[in-house]
Amino acid sequence: MRTDHHASHNGPPKLELQGRKILLGVCGGIAAYKVVELVRLLMKNGARVQVIMTEAATKFIAPLTFETVTGRDVYVEMFPNHGEISPWHTELASWPDLAIVAPATANHMARLAAGLADDLLTTTMLTLERPKVLAPAMNTRMWANAATQDNLATLKRRGYHVVMPEEGEMARPGEDDGVGRLAEPTTIYRELRHILSAPQDLRNVRVLVTGGRTEESWDPVRVLTNRASGRMGFALAEEARERGADVMLIHGPTDVIPPTGVRVRRVTTAQEMAAAVKQEIHGAKIVLMSAAVADYTFAETIAHKIKKGDPSQEIKLVPTEDILKSLADKKGDRIIVGFALETENLLENALKKLREKHLDIVVANNPLTPGAGFSGETNQVLIIHRNGRVTDLPLQSKREIAREILNAVIAIYRNPEPEPEVEPETDSEELPHHLYDDIETEDTVPEVPIPKPAGNEKKTVAPPAKSHPSPVKVEKTVVIPAHVVSVPEIEPADEMEDLSVPALDIPFPALPPRKSGKSRRGGRRSAKARAAKRLAQAGATTATPAMETPAMTPVVVAAPVREPAAVIEPQVLTEARKDKPFRGKSSDRSRKAKSSATQQTLPTTAVESKPATVTEPAKTTDDKKTGGVRGKKTPQKSKKPKKEA
Repeated sequence: MRTDHHASHNGPPKLELQGRKILLGVCGGIAAYKVVELVRLLMKNGARVQVIMTEAATKFIAPLTFETVTGRDVYVEMFPNHGEISPWHTELASWPDLAIVAPATANHMARLAAGLADDLLTTTMLTLERPKVLAPAMNTRMWANAATQDNLATLKRRGYHVVMPEEGEMARPGEDDGVGRLAEPTTIYRELRHILSAPQDLRNVRVLVTGGRTEESWDPVRVLTNRASGRMGFALAEEARERGADVMLIHGPTDVIPPTGVRVRRVTTAQEMAAAVKQEIHGAKIVLMSAAVADYTFAETIAHKIKKGDPSQEIKLVPTEDILKSLADKKGDRIIVGFALETENLLENALKKLREKHLDIVVANNPLTPGAGFSGETNQVLIIHRNGRVTDLPLQSKREIAREILNAVIAIYRNPEPEPEVEPETDSEELPHHLYDDIETEDTVPEVPIPKPAGNEKKTVAPPAKSHPSPVKVEKTVVIPAHVVSVPEIEPADEMEDLSVPALDIPFPALPPRKSGKSRRGGRRSAKARAAKRLAQAGATTATPAMETPAMTPVVVAAPVREPAAVIEPQVLTEARKDKPFRGKSSDRSRKAKSSATQQTLPTTAVESKPATVTEPAKTTDDKKTGGVRGKKTPQKSKKPKKEA
């Protein structure tokens, strides 16, 4: 399994914003000094920046600072003094590709939410029809105030992008740490870069997103729920919208304002969530299931509030419908992303969920990790792909995580892959893939009966896993199929040298020298030739048939030591003699019978790599001179062959 570790950003690439025009509004806050670094990043990457400052902002940082960095005049007053040049707010509103207010104070956000236009910055923002971004920065208590949160929700509904403040140390000594710090300049820069160059790779693609939590009622007062805030689901919906997707957002109870520009359907219980998903999934190509759905619900909902201390009440829970698992049958060519929240064995449990529910991607996180809790704006996750690759993301905003998740989804959407079959892992060794070309499993190929060789006819191998980057080891027993090992017909003796199993070599004793004279059937020579021919044919039938074996699993057949591999039945010559009775003298007949009996009791020799041969009868010196006709007969005793060790 391959793991990708995303390193922290060392700085944005050069000229990513070449020619882009950005209008920057600076409000009166101590964080105004950090905005100078943001301007430097924008200018370094090719952007043109025009700064507007409020009167309060000039108390924290001089306009000359921004004029030096940008090389352009800084505008403060809507009605400048005599001789000074200030463009009309309509001219400033039509110039930029994007406008951002940083730091956005509580006062400025309230004025924007109220629609006031009492200075150059608010007037320009009210006129602007381009993307608008806010980067709030204020005291922790001011940020947590309900009025500030209401104003923020109003601005979000109106289409403002918000780079959320960070948690940390406040500027004033002695103040408590908390949420309210201006986001780092690199974080703001990445958000602006994404808005200006968001890829439209999901244009006209329908995306279904679930978010938030569910609540299961026990009585009219008490519910069974969890701590999910819905921020991750909303970030996914917003990111998909920026990429041009047609987004359907189904969410449960939450305190967070859902994004604008998407269709929204609100539910409460797990049953309602399941019904809504089944209805809205039609036509969706991408499904992002980030909602925290309850695993259990109450077996019975009480109509009235249960009084405290009532001993008769028992809590009975029943499982809810597994929505992700129910989508497996309707998956088709959809890309389904699930989420796994685990407090232990994060990777193992996430992989189990990915396999059991046939997901394309699972996003896993541990809520016990600092900064990765439920209600925060940041998270730290693992993106686990179905092909085995794991992307380990550092702690970052949920909007940035949503961007990485959709990048992974787009990679699968553009290049779909077949779903791998997950096999259980074993400790067996893997074999190279080329060794499986001619091997089939025991389930599909019947076993072919073959002679038992010295080796085994069954092997234990590990077939390769299908479409998995890190091959899963699976141990199976396979049988050598019939098309790999076959039993051929008996071939002529002159072609048996090329076979892997040698033929048996049976030596025959020398026959006695031939005597001059003839019988009625042609004499001893023709009778002996016929007998030798029948012996050769009988010996050939005892040769073990050869087998073709692949180079992968050679089969060796050897005759056992000290045991005869083949015995010639004594009736062979007798039957042959009945068919062709010998007409010679009685002495010749007895001598023939004695020689035949000697040949029948000979033991076979061990297997050698030679074809079956029949040795010619030995000739005496007189035979060589007289051709076996003249000369005195010298009887020759048969010699027993030596036994091989």
